Order: sequence, then structure tokens, then C-alpha cells
Amino acid sequence: MSAMTLLLGCDNRPDKTLSPPTNAKWVDVTFRVPEGIVLQPAELLYRSAQCKAVRYNSSNEPHDIPGYNDIERPFDAPDGANIRRLRVAINGGGSCQWQLNSLKVSFRIADDVQLVKEQKVIATNYIFDFGDYGLSDGYGTGRARNVSEDLDIKTNFFPMITKFTVNDSSVKFFGGDIATEIWRRRFRLDDTKHISIGPIVHLTKVVTLEPPVKTDNWMAIYPDGSRSEIPHIYPDYDKLLSIK
Repeated sequence: MSAMTLLLGCDNRPDKTLSPPTNAKWVDVTFRVPEGIVLQPAELLYRSAQCKAVRYNSSNEPHDIPGYNDIERPFDAPDGANIRRLRVAINGGGSCQWQLNSLKVSFRIADDVQLVKEQKVIATNYIFDFGDYGLSDGYGTGRARNVSEDLDIKTNFFPMITKFTVNDSSVKFFGGDIATEIWRRRFRLDDTKHISIGPIVHLTKVVTLEPPVKTDNWMAIYPDGSRSEIPHIYPDYDKLLSIK
């Protein structure tokens, strides 16, 4: 019987049980939850070089890739300062020797906030990568920037309503153009032991985007009532920061 067979259960699936060794590395995450915000369970992605998965190329030919193990884990209950905590094993252990690959932290505007009524609510995400083969790029975080130290992230966020049609609109937080490195929310970590996230949320400073009419540009309506055309779907972040 091969080593691979020994790691598989009777249904031919890898053993996804985590069992961090005594010398495992850990990362501690803290999140300060502002009023009107919902912090969602963290999403953890572990990969295993021992327990392979199969992927097919464009010619339908199979090839092995590291196995995957995705887990949702809620943060601890908030303390007196509304700080919530999560401790995550980088070395997941177990028979497959799971290794933390990516960690996703998400939050959104709470359902009881008036401006979300009849809107599609889109979450704001942070992704922290600990290895290759991580989560997809489809979470609106921008490209990863390399970090080799502990993180203390404080970003100003503004509610942004995007009106696609009369009956189709969404609301999410805008925290700067993620194409700009300083506002990206994805990090490739090296020896990071603590991540602190403290969003600064301006719930009453809403920016609204209206679709193009006569040009290809969207119209941004800022909290002070001013309007300006924008070439993409990113309003002027510096202007939002300057509005008192």
C-alpha cells in the first residue's frame, strides 16, 4: 500500500484534520469592529504537498497539484474595545502536513444600516498569502505586496453606492484605488506573526456613482454634493479624505 493511499479515507478523500505540532508557527489576527459593521468568519486555505489533488490542462491531461483544505473560522467574541481575535496555525500538521496558504478577512456594512436597504451589499476583503497556489484574485484586493514584518493596517473607508440601472445598484466600502500599491489589500507575508486591522469607517460620507450617459465616464456624487466625471469606477479618494 502506497504512502498516498494511507493518507486517504475510505471515500478516497484526504484527511483534512488539522493537528498543529508543538513547534508550529502561528499568526495572530486582531480586528477592531466599528459600529455598523459585520465581521465575517475568516476563510483559511491550507495546502499539502503530501496529499495531492488532480487538475486538468487545456488538453484534458491530468497533473498533480498540492491538495487543498478550506476552512471557515469565526473570530473570538469582542472585548470591551470591540476588538476581535483569531489565532491561526501556519503549520497545520495532521497526516497531510497541511500548511497555511492564504487567509481571507472580510467585513461588510451591517443589514440594519439604512443605506443598504434594497441594495446588493458587497464585502470588503483582505487577503494574506503565506505561499503559492493561493486564493483567486477575484476578491477586489489588488495585487499582493510583499511584507516581512508585522502589519498594522488602518484604512479610511467610505460607503460607495454604484447605480448600474434604475433597479440595479450595489453598496460597498471604497478605500482607495487598489491598482495603487499603497491601497492594495493583499499581502504576501514572510515571517509575519501579528496582523492588526482597524478600519476607519465614515458611514455618513456616502459617494454615489451613476453610469455613463453621453460619455464613457461615470459620474461621482460626493458627500458634499459636488459632482465630477471619473474615467473608471474609482472616485477621487483624496477628495473624500478632505471632506469634513
